Amino acid sequence: MSLVKFAVRNSPLVNIIMIIVFIVGIFTLKNIPKEDMPAVDFGSFVIVVIYPGVSPSEMEELVVKKIEDEISDVENIDFINSTSQEGRASLFVTFEPDADIDKAQNDLITELDKVRDLPADAEDPILIRLNMREINEMCNIALGGNFSQNAIREIAENMRDGLLNIPYVSKVNIIGSRDREIHIEADEHKLNAFGLTLDDLKNAVRFRNMNVPGGKVNFGKAEFIIRTVGEFHHPDEIENLIIRMDQNGRAIYLKDVAAVKDTLEERNTLVKLDGNPSVRIEVFKKAKGNIISVMKDVRDYVENFKKNIPGLEATVRNDDSVEVKNSIRILGNNALFGIVLVFVILFVFIGWRNALFATWGIPFSFLLTFILMSFFNITVNNLSLFALVLVLGMIVDDAIIVLENSHRYLEEGYSPREAAIKGTEGIMWPVIAAVTTTAAAFLPMVIMKGMMGKFMRIFPIVVSLALFASLFESLIILPSHIADLSKPPKKIHRQSKFQLFIVKHYKRMIKKALRHRFLTIFFIFAAMFLALSALAFRFVKFEFFPKQTPKTIVLKLKTPAGTNLDRTNEIVSKIENYIMNMKEKEDVEAIISSVGYMMENHESQLMTSNAQISIDLKEIDKMKYSHEQIKNSIRSFIEQLPGIYTFKFDLPQGPPTGKDVEIRIKGDNLDKLAYIGEVVKNELRKIPGVKDIEDSFQAGKKEVEIIPKYENLAMSGLTVAQIAEVVRTASNGTTISKFRNGGVDEYDIVLRLKESQINNLENLKNLKIRNRRGELICLKDVADFHISSGLTKIEHRDGKRIITITGDTSFYFEHGRKKKRTSDEVTRILLGNRFTGQKGTLSNFNQRFPDYMMEFGGVVEEQKKSYNSLLLAFGIAVLLIYAILATIFKSYVQPLIVMFTIPFAFIGVVFGLLVTNIPFSMNTMIAFVALAGVVVNDSLVLVDFVNRERDRGIDRWNSLINAGAIRLRPIILTTVTTIFGVLPMIFTTSKSVRDWKPMAVSIVFGLAFATVLTLFVIPVVYSLVDSLFGKLKLTRFKTHQSFDECVKNDD
Repeated sequence: MSLVKFAVRNSPLVNIIMIIVFIVGIFTLKNIPKEDMPAVDFGSFVIVVIYPGVSPSEMEELVVKKIEDEISDVENIDFINSTSQEGRASLFVTFEPDADIDKAQNDLITELDKVRDLPADAEDPILIRLNMREINEMCNIALGGNFSQNAIREIAENMRDGLLNIPYVSKVNIIGSRDREIHIEADEHKLNAFGLTLDDLKNAVRFRNMNVPGGKVNFGKAEFIIRTVGEFHHPDEIENLIIRMDQNGRAIYLKDVAAVKDTLEERNTLVKLDGNPSVRIEVFKKAKGNIISVMKDVRDYVENFKKNIPGLEATVRNDDSVEVKNSIRILGNNALFGIVLVFVILFVFIGWRNALFATWGIPFSFLLTFILMSFFNITVNNLSLFALVLVLGMIVDDAIIVLENSHRYLEEGYSPREAAIKGTEGIMWPVIAAVTTTAAAFLPMVIMKGMMGKFMRIFPIVVSLALFASLFESLIILPSHIADLSKPPKKIHRQSKFQLFIVKHYKRMIKKALRHRFLTIFFIFAAMFLALSALAFRFVKFEFFPKQTPKTIVLKLKTPAGTNLDRTNEIVSKIENYIMNMKEKEDVEAIISSVGYMMENHESQLMTSNAQISIDLKEIDKMKYSHEQIKNSIRSFIEQLPGIYTFKFDLPQGPPTGKDVEIRIKGDNLDKLAYIGEVVKNELRKIPGVKDIEDSFQAGKKEVEIIPKYENLAMSGLTVAQIAEVVRTASNGTTISKFRNGGVDEYDIVLRLKESQINNLENLKNLKIRNRRGELICLKDVADFHISSGLTKIEHRDGKRIITITGDTSFYFEHGRKKKRTSDEVTRILLGNRFTGQKGTLSNFNQRFPDYMMEFGGVVEEQKKSYNSLLLAFGIAVLLIYAILATIFKSYVQPLIVMFTIPFAFIGVVFGLLVTNIPFSMNTMIAFVALAGVVVNDSLVLVDFVNRERDRGIDRWNSLINAGAIRLRPIILTTVTTIFGVLPMIFTTSKSVRDWKPMAVSIVFGLAFATVLTLFVIPVVYSLVDSLFGKLKLTRFKTHQSFDECVKNDD
């Protein structure tokens, strides 16, 4: 007994299965994690080493090169980027897409453990694994109000502790608050008067501030634990610490030579909300958390927390759940509208009962897909939702074929049960083949490389799950319903005259196409040539990935190196004031500024010359001005503002595809790299539509190099390490111990000189160091001093020094027309085009700079990776489709006839892009690859029907005409339902889903053209191939009859 017969004869079981799927599916949909973007593991790690007070060049030599040498042999590393900055080193390690990331992490840990010769004062390397959840917070909370620094810090810490208790909150960061510190500010004059040094104070504090266990002792029958208790319990105890006794036996107290201050750590960041001081709390979500429910808990907690503290201002900003809910609502509405359109078109052609059967399968297939998604750990996000909307019309195709065939048997007088069995079994294998070929087109996309490949990977998986869910519904659930609920049709249908009218005109046109076969083929190839020409001559623009329209515009700026926090804040305040008063201000909801802080390459950059301004906008659909207009307005103001070294606009999140323009120059000499960087920037400035140009080279603070006099040093009994330690303690301060407040909280005790006594070179030269003989040695007696200029950072790529030049592409005007500059165009202008003979402005780079290398990164690099892997996916898809079709037809040639529609569907895609003025992008390429599996389905059914007709003895020409006429209704229905399922995506006015519009346009126009091709050109191609095989005597069918001999001329 076949599976179809079993399903028809056991309808109660089938209905129970259906009910279970609905119940479990609804439960799964409610509980499945929901998020904005897929939680992609980038296959990347950041290694961070903190070494306070060290210059970038020292960090490069002492830390970065040693780690690079050690980890460079780890398998499957794609590239290593490193940055050496003042007091901080960061190494960004990215692995090949097919690498085992868990193994890679273990390998990195193993190699880092082998790095033994890092400086003693450098902190141990920290390894951070990068993924979307780690770098993109779920929301942030701005705290404000009339509170002291201590009070707002305590409030922030209490809120953090409460947020961490909310289920599925993974971590909470506090930015803008300052920790408590105990500062010991030594007076150099008093130290000299008492013959003391900073080391004396440091040792006195360290040797006193400790609790030391002393073991156990028995006193009689009782056992006691012995502890020596010396920890400080109050700052006053530090002041009264005895450093030593003088010659007269009088105690020298710490307060005699230093001031003890219970204060806050030095301010290095400043957070503001709409220009007012604030503290920002970043909240991150765990993997399995539902962002909508988690954010509800966060908002409820913040509201309750705020009620308990009068005067506290706590505002939740950048709530990702809002975007998720909007996407679900918009895509859900599109899906609902698509279902209605599908029902209407099916109602027109096959009646309300069959239309209801088909559309009933859509929610069933979707709910079953959600169940399967949970098994594959796929979340509900923008990409998975769009995949379901895209496949909406496709999942009714197999149901339509089953319904239409069963309906035909009902019209012939079979009972509903017999019609259901015969109708389903008769086309079961073509339906399976159709679904399999569609899935075969999507699934190879999982091999796509590059960052876009990682993001798009779940798209083909969700589509394939939905397709196989619909196959289960159409072959198991649907036949049972047809058998139980269908009624024999009336003799004449309301639609029969309309359908006969369509069939009549189709027959007339197909006869003309078959009579003029070569002319038909000529027109198709001419159309293909025009489509390719439209791309070659740039009538259709190229764009790697559509520009995102986020709810937040992020402005990042740098002031000259060495600029203090107050000066940077002055500049930021001017920008804030401009934004709050510009004409586009009505689209701005809030301005959150971070002075001394910037996120760059997935890690925080803490420098007083850095700043980041996040401009929260209204919901995209409610905005009066575009993102570009707002950015241009701010850009025009900043360009006139003095005191800014560089600035750029950036995206808050999303696929990290890199900058539109990113050029890396590799070489050894930093001065030469800086010069070449200026040359490249000047060429970029000449290109209209390239903005926000900057490079990674920035002159750093002036450096005082202390060069030891080694003979004097040896005679004095001192070491280089002693010099370095004293200088660091005097100038920057050194944490010498911990102060525990009641044994719960722990704060640093920092020792340094009074700031007024270390504010010039002479003060530095006169520092005293005690040698092993107890003598005080002046620093200038054992070292020379040299002032030089340094850098803010030194970058490496795979161990070689680099400078990176970046920029963004934008709109520009040429001959009065508004145009959009693309990354490809910038590359061609710089490097030239060997096919057209165009010479690039930097095409002679290797001759001008023979020892330096130029390479393109960012969008261009990602584009190359993604396009190459997508072409490979397309090739694999075509081979899989061919293999499936060859299995079905048991032929090597007929699959090629069916697949003739694939390349020519490209004509419809290009026409659609021209009509809608949408650039050719990654999305359109993905859509075309997907089309490969969709467009062959109608051809498959058509060719299969032709073969059956010819097996019955009907001649070639009438078989082709009859096949088209009889299969016209299901072909049109499957095409129209697929198009109508996607159509709402094209006409939606919502800007939040317009990123997917290129894919929807490509599917609609490509499929529409492919359907016409199927109905008219496939019969022509079939007849031409059949004629050729007839002459070669390679076919079992008769091929000698002419068209006019067999077909009645009724034109």
